[in-house]
Amino acid sequence: MELHQLRAFLAVARQGQLVRAAEQIHLTQSALSKQIKSLEDELGVLLFVRNPSGMAATAAGRRLQPLAVHALDAVQEIGTVAASLRGTVSGPLRLGTIIDPESIRLGALLAAMVQFYPQVDVSLSHGISGGVLQMLRAHEVDACFFLGVVKDPDIAVRQLLMEHYVVIGPPGWEERLRTAGWPELAAMPWMATPFGSSQHGLATQMFAERGLSYRTVVQADQEASMLELVHTGVALGLMRERALTQALATRHVVAWPGVRLRCPLSLLYRRADEESATVQALLSSLHEIWPESEPD
Repeated sequence: MELHQLRAFLAVARQGQLVRAAEQIHLTQSALSKQIKSLEDELGVLLFVRNPSGMAATAAGRRLQPLAVHALDAVQEIGTVAASLRGTVSGPLRLGTIIDPESIRLGALLAAMVQFYPQVDVSLSHGISGGVLQMLRAHEVDACFFLGVVKDPDIAVRQLLMEHYVVIGPPGWEERLRTAGWPELAAMPWMATPFGSSQHGLATQMFAERGLSYRTVVQADQEASMLELVHTGVALGLMRERALTQALATRHVVAWPGVRLRCPLSLLYRRADEESATVQALLSSLHEIWPESEPD
């Protein structure tokens, strides 16, 4: 049952004529008739009968009319209360961010916060996944984005999407990479990333699962810098597929075909703060921008 059907039902019940009811709710008579017929089919009862003066409610229609009024009133009250809540939620919200703003839809999220919760003062702290997670645990931020898996009963996880990492190398190493197995891959020079970063954890786990270690020759913590170091032949690295589309298409780098690593992108917050008004405002805005997000 949909709200526009209830509005159509009440308009006809109150006006007693299709013409006046259609004018009241700004519909054509045929559209109004279709909505009434659809509601009758869904409910399985006849709501109106035609008489010389127009439309008269049946016994079932008269019985259901006050319930329809209550339903519409409840929906309007929900909207009123929600608008009130948006205007009264206030205070600071500290948000930890990672990677590039586009990947976490940061601009859209902040725009939604400004629109729906203008009195919430959002401040941003940028870092790597492990760094912002430590800030969350230390109560230095109220929520943070994170790449990877978190198994902590005190941390709530709202998964946003599944990222995938691949091994990338310079175009001049394409033949070596095409024929390389895991031992050959581990023996090549690798780029180090800071402890706690998603790439560090993935690379370490990837080789450890196969009983291998890998050697690093340079460290970087920004995807743009990592891409340039790989392109110039300094080392291999891991990179998100989403961030590599153009580089792969232009042959700026090449990908090793042997592995594709899953890595969830999530928003984290402390379970103890779940009922906080500002955290709830963030989660509400997050759902507007990431409607597919789900609690872990």
